[in-house]
Amino acid sequence: MIFRTAICAVLLLATALPAVAEKGVPVPVAKPATTGGEAPTGSTTPAPATAAASSAPATTAPLPSTLTIPPPAAGLMPSAEDLIKSGRALNDDGEGDQAFGAFQRGLYLTAFTVAMSRAERGDAAAATLLGRLYGEGLGVKQNDKASAAWYQQGALAGDPNAQLALGLLYLDGRGLKKDRAKAADAFEQAAEWNEPQALYNLGLLYLEGQVRPKDSEKAASLFSKSAGLGNIDAQYGLAQLYAEGEGVLLDDGISTMWIAKAAKAGHPDAAVEYGIRLFNGIGTKKDIIAAAGWFRRAAESGNPVGQNRYARVLATGMGTPRDPAQAAKWHLIAAKRGTKDEWLDEFVAKLPEAERKAAEIAAERWPSGG
Repeated sequence: MIFRTAICAVLLLATALPAVAEKGVPVPVAKPATTGGEAPTGSTTPAPATAAASSAPATTAPLPSTLTIPPPAAGLMPSAEDLIKSGRALNDDGEGDQAFGAFQRGLYLTAFTVAMSRAERGDAAAATLLGRLYGEGLGVKQNDKASAAWYQQGALAGDPNAQLALGLLYLDGRGLKKDRAKAADAFEQAAEWNEPQALYNLGLLYLEGQVRPKDSEKAASLFSKSAGLGNIDAQYGLAQLYAEGEGVLLDDGISTMWIAKAAKAGHPDAAVEYGIRLFNGIGTKKDIIAAAGWFRRAAESGNPVGQNRYARVLATGMGTPRDPAQAAKWHLIAAKRGTKDEWLDEFVAKLPEAERKAAEIAAERWPSGG
């Protein structure tokens, strides 16, 4: 099942948690009231995206859904900037948090000392900071068990960021025994605060249907909340649900709107699919020039499907000036990364030897010399 793969992706990406050194830590706010759950029903399996039209036969594999690969932010804690914007970096008096400030400046030992003093007095945000410091080995020796213990304390004290982090640790089995049901519980607690990544991860669990009942409507609701809060993975995931009518009414226009939002916010797969939808006029006015621009953006960002689509428009001159040498270069780059295309293989083989050799050299030098 596609969504079982998606949850495995979240599992894998949870290992990224201790790898991000310069992120922020939270400070507690009043715990919100818990709302009642919805009755679980249904399931979902989104189909692959439509390939871009071309005068050449479409021989490439369909565009992969972002729900089948590790979402880029699923295992990451909120950034310092996000926390400042949310107000969680301030204490009850509205003054800057000393431990958090030291953490931001890279003074990890100072942050650890101040946070330890506050955590021992029951400060949830300080406990979360200690979890972060131990998890990443900043100012102290890296220790997964200590990290998990401090995250647990912060989570129990009501810190949504600690709850999110704890859920990721349970998914990965880092510092404590792997337990996906407890991970779902932790995500659910953080989701009560409308924590965007927790909402998205919980939605994936409802789509998978193992530790939560399969419920595409519930998943769509969680994705919608997360997407509205700016989570680009949720925006793209919600677009897939609207494209298939799973958990929501089928609506290509709304699907394309969410894909566009995710693409403009920097989601690499959304950039490709938005280009495809512009090229074919799916849920939006047909615009092959704009489509070519999105294919180029995706190609230059390193997306192999975007590189393939950009090679095709360069080869055919649809939406951008025809450039056989550049088309060959991008095809070779994409092919090296696993995106095969027999039509472009033949196109490159028919090029003059000098152009073909130049394209091969340019492909080898990309990205440094591309």
